[in-house]
Amino acid sequence: SCVLLAGEPGAGKSYLCYTLSMALATGSPFLCWPTNPRKILYFDQENSYPDCTEYWRWVWHGLERPDRLLLSNITFAHFQLGSPKWQEMAFAYVNQASPDLIVFDTATPCFNIQDENDNAEATRIITVIRSLQAINGSTALVLKHAKIRSDKEDG
Repeated sequence: SCVLLAGEPGAGKSYLCYTLSMALATGSPFLCWPTNPRKILYFDQENSYPDCTEYWRWVWHGLERPDRLLLSNITFAHFQLGSPKWQEMAFAYVNQASPDLIVFDTATPCFNIQDENDNAEATRIITVIRSLQAINGSTALVLKHAKIRSDKEDG
């Protein structure tokens, strides 16, 4: 399956997904649900490397310092996609990591999207995501920025 998580920039999408990723990788409970260790592939095209490091540190402490050996279940790729050859790189990572969950943080830079309103481009991206998932039956979690209209903007 493929899940889309959308929200305004700075709403906490990345931190939530870092937490989910580490909980799944280490078998730590997530939102009080028990988990079993899973393999995670996390593409972060959004956050600076210092922010990523802080997120991992905060999550590790927040999950009560899970077994560091299980952190090897996370393959983390920082600013690896987004180039014209992003598809080739993504397939190489999935083949190497054999993940249960692939996180794309966030869609536009990960998939090198030029026009978010172009249906042909969206179809192309969905086709690639499904092909990546088909390699070993992974679930995909795609983060997306979304502008939320407020009542204040109406008038």
